Amino acid sequence: MKKAKQLTTKQRILMYLGIAITSALVGGLTGFFGVGFGDNVLTFNYDTFMVLAYGITTISIVVTLWFMYQANHYHNRYESMGDDADEDDNYEIYRKTFKNLEFATIFYNASAALILLSIFGDVYGFHDRIVSGAALNFTAYVKDIIFLVLLIIFQVMIFKLTQKIRHYKLSAMPTIKEVKEFAYSYDEGELQANYEQAFLIVFNLNQFLPIVYVILYILAIVSSIDVMSGFVVTTVIYLYINLANIRFVNKYFRK
Repeated sequence: MKKAKQLTTKQRILMYLGIAITSALVGGLTGFFGVGFGDNVLTFNYDTFMVLAYGITTISIVVTLWFMYQANHYHNRYESMGDDADEDDNYEIYRKTFKNLEFATIFYNASAALILLSIFGDVYGFHDRIVSGAALNFTAYVKDIIFLVLLIIFQVMIFKLTQKIRHYKLSAMPTIKEVKEFAYSYDEGELQANYEQAFLIVFNLNQFLPIVYVILYILAIVSSIDVMSGFVVTTVIYLYINLANIRFVNKYFRK
């Protein structure tokens, strides 16, 4: 029987320190957001939460711009390198170009998600104010207009930068066929890494989504929140990521 590996004293200290820091962080955030159960209803300070969301959105936008600048900078350097350039230097600049482009794309998508959270959160609040007859303060929605404009500008910028670096023109609203052709423009190693990542995402979602049902059920028990919409959305995602594989099976194992 294989003997279990014992943790060293240093590892134990780091583990307990990590648990303490995590607990303190969770407790601090719970107090900061005013999370609690009032009249058996889960409550939190929405305005405080959104202030934090706006801050994270701003940081994400700045990070996106930085990676876009870096990707463009390294691409220009790569294009200006002559045939007599050192092969290792050539590859390093090439690697940094595409690494920064991918990071720019990731943080652009994260920024888009946060911006949509802000916009739809305020639209929901706007609707509530109209229904309740409360006074409307239109200046509070200026930031959402700014965010929306930034989102559109960023989409154009990221598409233009991708076209410039990958030498492939992708439309603003690409079809599945266009996305497949775009993916095939990747080099073999990058394409293989994307395939592996896509597999891991689907695998992890299949492991995690059943837990979401349990979490939603617990929320329904301890509060008066209606979680049926959450169950429906979770089920739709669960069905999609699995039924979409039918196409893969039919295509790969066809006669």
